[in-house]
Amino acid sequence: MAALRLAVWGACRPRAAARSPSQAREGEYRVKIAIVTDSTCDWHFEDYAARGVTMVPLKVNFGGEESYTDQYEISCDEFYDKMIASETLPTSSQPSPHDFAQAFERLASEGYEGIVSMHIAPTLSGTIQAAEIAAQTSPIPVRTFDSRGAASLLGLLVDKACELCETDITLDEMCDKLNAYRDSCRIVLAPETLENLVKGGRMPAEAASQAGMLNIRLIITLTEENGLVNVLDKVKGQKGQISAMTDYLTSYVEEHGPARVRLLQARNQKGIDKLVDALADAGVDYETVSVDNCGAIIATHLGMGTLGIAMAPRDL
Repeated sequence: MAALRLAVWGACRPRAAARSPSQAREGEYRVKIAIVTDSTCDWHFEDYAARGVTMVPLKVNFGGEESYTDQYEISCDEFYDKMIASETLPTSSQPSPHDFAQAFERLASEGYEGIVSMHIAPTLSGTIQAAEIAAQTSPIPVRTFDSRGAASLLGLLVDKACELCETDITLDEMCDKLNAYRDSCRIVLAPETLENLVKGGRMPAEAASQAGMLNIRLIITLTEENGLVNVLDKVKGQKGQISAMTDYLTSYVEEHGPARVRLLQARNQKGIDKLVDALADAGVDYETVSVDNCGAIIATHLGMGTLGIAMAPRDL
């Protein structure tokens, strides 16, 4: 198996002497900026604290009777086990404005002068709207940022925000840079089965049955405009999926230069190993930040065994 090439990113560190709240609110002065995200970012749980990022969790719900705080009260593995055992798909519910207000107030009390709050696309969850409501009463200025995606795509954007926190930058400058970076980010996903797409009403059962008999699998992306799930390609088996993902990243590198990627999987380490080998054989110029576990949103949509690659320009 080819070895993963791991990239190292900086943490968000304190910078710059404090300015007055009015100066910081205008976004014209370099300020000490905090990064906030939500649990759909799909970072490993311990990485949030290690890198100084505040994560506000969603709730995951099973059958209307069981509700858990994502990543705090239920791990990815526990979520997978419950999803497999459940006859109906789990659902998620967004954090409340109060949850965000508490996070913003705590960060203000710790001396931060501004916040960039980065979240799952509003087409997939109402999380960013809750953050926007809380931002209206925050003691320090808050810029909300729509990732137009979720999972490891959001993870790459939070990575970039952490890197920008190490530079002299204003809130508005950071958002401008993140907007430009987001426009160059992509994600491709490969579900192992179509079961969850059928359960979720996104595919007719008859069409899924025919695809299964023919060993047809999908390559899926989240659209650049709004983060909606979109079928990119149909291929034969896992081998076809890995070949298609390899081709996609190869084309991406040809257009954008060397890539920084986050790989993701839902209990499919063997698939990740095959994908890494295929990328090595193809000579793709990329480096891996992390191999992430598919969290509640992507795992619920696409099911167990899902593979994916989120990609961004390495040098932008």
